[in-house]
Amino acid sequence: MRPLTAPRVRNDAPVPLASRVQSRIPWFGNLGKLGQLEAMANNGTVFGIVDRIAPSVARTEWKLYRKAASGREEDRTEVTRHSALDLINRPNPHFTRMLLFETSQQHHDLTGEAPWVVSYVRGFARPLELWPVRPDRLVPVPHPTKYLAGWVYQSPDGEQVPLELHEVIFNRRPNPADPYRGMGPVQAVLTDIYGSKAAAEWNKNFFLNSAEPGGIIEIPRSLQDEDFQRLRMRWNEQHKGVSKAHRVAILEEGVWKDRKYTQRDMQFAELRGVSRDAIMEAFGFPKGMLGITEDVNRSNGEVGEEIFARWLVVPRLDRWRDVLNHSLLPLYGKDTAAKYEFDYDSPVPEDEAAENAARESKANTAKTYIDAGFTGESVQEALELPDALVWEKPEPQPAPAPPEPAPGGAPEPPAPEPAPTPTPPEPPRNRHPHPHRHVRNADLPEPPDGVPATDVDAVEAVDLEPVQADWEHAVAGIMATWVGTVVQDWIDQLIEALRAILRGDDNTPLVDIRVDSSDAAQRLHDAMRDLAAKAADHVVIEADQQGADIQPVTPPDADLDAMAREAAALDADRYGSSAAREAARIRPGLPDDEVIERVRQHLDDLSDAGSREMLAAAMTDAQNQARKATLRSVPDVALYASEVLDTNTCAPCRAVHGRWIANSADMTAVDRLYPTGGYIDCLGRWRCRGTIVGIWRPAQTREGEE
Repeated sequence: MRPLTAPRVRNDAPVPLASRVQSRIPWFGNLGKLGQLEAMANNGTVFGIVDRIAPSVARTEWKLYRKAASGREEDRTEVTRHSALDLINRPNPHFTRMLLFETSQQHHDLTGEAPWVVSYVRGFARPLELWPVRPDRLVPVPHPTKYLAGWVYQSPDGEQVPLELHEVIFNRRPNPADPYRGMGPVQAVLTDIYGSKAAAEWNKNFFLNSAEPGGIIEIPRSLQDEDFQRLRMRWNEQHKGVSKAHRVAILEEGVWKDRKYTQRDMQFAELRGVSRDAIMEAFGFPKGMLGITEDVNRSNGEVGEEIFARWLVVPRLDRWRDVLNHSLLPLYGKDTAAKYEFDYDSPVPEDEAAENAARESKANTAKTYIDAGFTGESVQEALELPDALVWEKPEPQPAPAPPEPAPGGAPEPPAPEPAPTPTPPEPPRNRHPHPHRHVRNADLPEPPDGVPATDVDAVEAVDLEPVQADWEHAVAGIMATWVGTVVQDWIDQLIEALRAILRGDDNTPLVDIRVDSSDAAQRLHDAMRDLAAKAADHVVIEADQQGADIQPVTPPDADLDAMAREAAALDADRYGSSAAREAARIRPGLPDDEVIERVRQHLDDLSDAGSREMLAAAMTDAQNQARKATLRSVPDVALYASEVLDTNTCAPCRAVHGRWIANSADMTAVDRLYPTGGYIDCLGRWRCRGTIVGIWRPAQTREGEE
């Protein structure tokens, strides 16, 4: 292991009591954690169980994801390049990822603990290497108020190395009797493990003794030392060892008597079977996974495989995921832990029968809807069917022409016209009603020569974190103003209007109650203008980082003002409508003052989620309009879609991410796909934080011109 360079913890605290607790089985070789580690070599059942669990955990693929704002797993974005991902894939020069996790899982299953020591580069705060260490060599140092002060590692040569908290990542199964250490299944069955080992030792000695039980030479008198030594030497020369088995014993004095206990009497086969079952019970291990065929058939064998994956492997992977997300990622900074998370591919085998039944059920339901006249896209979205399916309702075939009448026969009477089929109503749409919905990559325009149609690496190389940070700050600021000032003013206006209606001073119907939103629109306009200016500056910085010189351009102030007025009016109408509905609901039979108080309380308790969505969409609009205005002023730069700004990425957004949309000389496609805020086909609609980035090629930069 490379020398650890982080500062050391002074270990003035006594060794914790928990670390001095040892096994009380006097015959079980090494005591404590070391004895638990050696159980794998002392018992075949323990070896078989641990040797199946540890590789199964170790071979699982780990992936790093950028978290989604929605919190849903399906909205996460996989990250393929990150130093934390590189670290677990190559933890140190001598360990691979699988060896790291297999070694650590062995430690965890045998002792309930799997510590890693983290090595750092001198002068840097980022982890360099991970080393799995034996749990028996690591001792926690309690702190009187902070739980832990650090750790002490005892090296093989006896040196005690103090370690700080950030130098140890400790994965443990909780021990109810010791808050500092872990507890594994082996601790619960140490007696059974030793009993099985002792039975095996007895069997070995039985065969070394010629497969004969021991006995006693009974002498009727006391022997002198010289006589005793002569008798023992002659007996060993003639009868000791397998090669001298079954010789007739000739005794000058004394009588041979067999011992009463035989191998059958001891029932060692049953004893070892009971020990095996006890160990499997402690681990919760299915019998068939150890190759035991008694009472096992194909059916319960397959169930055993599912139990193994679901109840043995998955809980251990969940512990490792918790360790990676809450102990490893924070070593890269709080922002990293907040934005990213590790997760694994589930090892539980899929139930093909259930999958096929669900697929068939969806197909039949889809056919029913399509036959009823619903559009294929709405059915696909409602049933969450794959995007790869192409929904085309077959055109109705014309009715066959009536047969020609036979010569000289009477003409056939005309067939009655079929009754017109009623057109079913269209299902309600919950997406943008634009004719270009569900844009596919194949539908996007082809880029000019020399411009790649997809360039994800170049797009993700553009640092948009400052853009997201400015947006979050702007939304938080306008939201605070909205809740603290704007909404309170609206509530006061609504209460006064409602009071006038109840007194009879105003004949306005409740349904038409309104508030003045001009002040709110001005506040929102000012916030949008400030964010637009910063967004334009960010485009300039992005261009400069690629070697291009451009100037910031903000959208026309009138456009921002129109957006602000529309957004403020919509939110004001929401409060007005809510006040009118509540007043109409409670007004009959209540005094006017109580109606007023209840409506005010209702408005005070109204969720601000609607306002937050509206304000966030308006700020996204201002930000993207400024980005488009700045890029529009640049001669012929390639514009690409970037859909990982806020980590909330749906399937349509993932499909367009990194895709060339247009060049700045003609931004028709940009205006079509990003008309105001984010991507037009985003399933999150106004919540989309997608944007456009400019990618300068070498010939377009100052370095290229030189």
